[in-house]
Amino acid sequence: MNTISTFDITKEALPDLLLRIAQGKVQIPDLQRSFCWSDELVIELLASISLGWSIGSIILIEQGNAEWSFRPRSVEGVHLDQSIHPTHLILDAQQRATTLYMTLFSNRPVRIKSKRTPKLMDRWYYIDIAQALDPALDRVNAIMSLNQNRIKTGFGVGGILVDCSTPEKEYEFGIFPSARVFQYPEWRQNYSKYWNYDPTKLELIDRFEREVVKRFEHYQVPVIQLRAELPKPAVCRVFEKTNTQGTELNFFDLATACFARDDFSLRHDWAAKEQQFKKQSVLQSVRDTDYLACVTLVATYFRRQHALVSETPPKKLPGVACGRDEVLSLTLKGSAL
Repeated sequence: MNTISTFDITKEALPDLLLRIAQGKVQIPDLQRSFCWSDELVIELLASISLGWSIGSIILIEQGNAEWSFRPRSVEGVHLDQSIHPTHLILDAQQRATTLYMTLFSNRPVRIKSKRTPKLMDRWYYIDIAQALDPALDRVNAIMSLNQNRIKTGFGVGGILVDCSTPEKEYEFGIFPSARVFQYPEWRQNYSKYWNYDPTKLELIDRFEREVVKRFEHYQVPVIQLRAELPKPAVCRVFEKTNTQGTELNFFDLATACFARDDFSLRHDWAAKEQQFKKQSVLQSVRDTDYLACVTLVATYFRRQHALVSETPPKKLPGVACGRDEVLSLTLKGSAL
């Protein structure tokens, strides 16, 4: 690389970023784990945006490197009519980006993970207008999640605490759907009409627009954009270091994603070989990373032998090694997988 810097730091308006996600221009590496946030995390993120607080940066990698790429997949909740080749992939902040897309842009319920059980639940998110404008109240308490029918059940009259199953009920109880934040003028018009343009209601909704809705419309997301010419080992190192929650990624995971570009499933190949190894007691404890390290040793050995036959000067002979850089430099042809 001839440039000194390998990345750019910029900002992108939240609605513009979400639109690019919806269009498939921004996707995620297929290696990335599925969306797995809880109700509480979604609410906290929405509360932070509604206050204009920082939610951290997002790391994107520009596509276009002819030597390597990850296999992409759409952000969860995105439905494309045809396959789109993305211009950028999200290396870090996938969960935050997915949350914002699903709650603000998809017009579909968010499938969240229960904090107490493995059960998945569909939720719609709403903002209580009056509570959001109360400076003495924590903004988190003004945001609620309703079930797939847009109802919150409890011990209230008839067992229903909140009912937003129709737009008219949203207007009646002054509860705004987060999914309409970028279509606010239409919702506001219908709200005003429902209340016969009552001055008190208009003043309330004007304040809500200035103090809450505008925060979403004008929010600037900090973006660190890695350039396409960044070498594969460097990209993998960034990806590995930024994905440390839960089970950490190892070089087998990263190599799997790299080989996927060539329509080769390293994981499936290993699964088949693992069954063969289990038939031999001495090989039963071999792990996927051990296997890949051995393949790398063989590949680098033959690469060195080829260099010797080609009379490469001793100081320029490639080494025989199985470090992460050597593993990530493997090719299908060179590794004889």
